[in-house]
Amino acid sequence: MLSFLDMVNHYLGYINVNAKIKNRVYVILGALGDLYLFYIAIRYLQNGHPFWGLLILLVALLLLYFVYLNGMYYFTEKKAPFDISPKIEKWLHIKPKEEETTGHQTIHGRNIPANGYFDEKKILPGKLASTPSDVQNIQNLATQLQQARLLKLDYSGLGDREIMEQTTKTGKPVYASGPGTLIPYFEMQPEGNQLVVYAGINQADKQRVGTVSTVGLQSVADVRDQFELYLANATLVGGPFKVLGRTSMIEQANDFEVAVQLAYKHQRDRATGDRKSTAGEGRRRARYSTDSTESSATDEPMTRTSRYHH
Repeated sequence: MLSFLDMVNHYLGYINVNAKIKNRVYVILGALGDLYLFYIAIRYLQNGHPFWGLLILLVALLLLYFVYLNGMYYFTEKKAPFDISPKIEKWLHIKPKEEETTGHQTIHGRNIPANGYFDEKKILPGKLASTPSDVQNIQNLATQLQQARLLKLDYSGLGDREIMEQTTKTGKPVYASGPGTLIPYFEMQPEGNQLVVYAGINQADKQRVGTVSTVGLQSVADVRDQFELYLANATLVGGPFKVLGRTSMIEQANDFEVAVQLAYKHQRDRATGDRKSTAGEGRRRARYSTDSTESSATDEPMTRTSRYHH
């Protein structure tokens, strides 16, 4: 029995499902295993082994208490009475999940994309125009990110009650992918009059995901006449989401999308920089030429005639 439960637990690790659903399955498996311990304890007592029977019965009762706590946490929205979890965390010096997350953000700071850091004042949101093949490439990318455990569709760990409160407050759906996942690799290449965006789990597996149609509120054609554009970051967004139904939350399927942000640099700044570089190089050449002439005149051996002139 215990071997069977361990096998089920092992294979559950290969299934990519909502974290809350998986935890509910674990609670059910734990309850079945605990019932089996009660059966073993009773059999020991019936066969005249009171020591082992009472010991296993005590362990089963202790595990039953924790099954009860997990059942209240994952199957209801109520707080379990006589919950000793805070005391256990204090005794074992275990930090709550919220504190660990905050500490991680404080230590590592913001998540800087692989393309580098750009001044936020010179970044504008862009919009991609994707063909049906581009849309399919985006869905394939989402699957690859899930398989690599870089994309979690767990609604940021929120339960239905928290999701309901959020949708009621904002009036917007809540996505399983949360605020989005930064794509590991992305690049933008000019192809003709278009700026084509490629993205992937790495450079070897990059795929076309669309062309940039607008930057801010302007079309790319208007912006490119005045600015140099650079792809600052690309984020995978969208996917399945939940909305508020009549009595409960309803989950709906939806395609993933790629949201991009572009950094810009005025072309006259680049031209000014090029002119400064050219002028600086010209001054260096002129100075070198003058120094060389003076050096040649100075280093030249003086003749008798030249000595009188000096």
